Amino acid sequence: MRLPDDDEIYDVDATYLGPPGRYIGRFRYRAILVGPFVFFLGLAFLTRTGIGYSLLSVGLLLIGSTWLTGWIVDNTSQERPLAVMVQTLGHELTARRHPLKGHRTRPTRAFRARSTHIGAPHDLPSGRRRWRSYTNRSSSKAGA
Repeated sequence: MRLPDDDEIYDVDATYLGPPGRYIGRFRYRAILVGPFVFFLGLAFLTRTGIGYSLLSVGLLLIGSTWLTGWIVDNTSQERPLAVMVQTLGHELTARRHPLKGHRTRPTRAFRARSTHIGAPHDLPSGRRRWRSYTNRSSSKAGA
């Protein structure tokens, strides 16, 4: 179990407060390196997919890269670097799974092929009971 660090000096040392005399916001030093990398990777994605550079696409990319950068910076630390998180994700996706027998899903009745057309005349199957409960079956034998 990891406990949060209660040392304020450590927290301030990991945070960039801006140039002297100006306050532009508080962000971590790791975000200075991770943010542009994520943004340029997103620009390469826009180019490769042919989406192009419009105000909407670049604006959404900026919002998305800011969110992703914040998530990466919040979830990584000296104890758990980004490379370990990526490697763990790769191991989780490529891990061998034990096949479960008998747990396969079947298509629902709505998607099975129809044996008759809707509205076509057809006979009821001969061996089929119309009443499922025991009381109806016993009353049908008594009346016959």
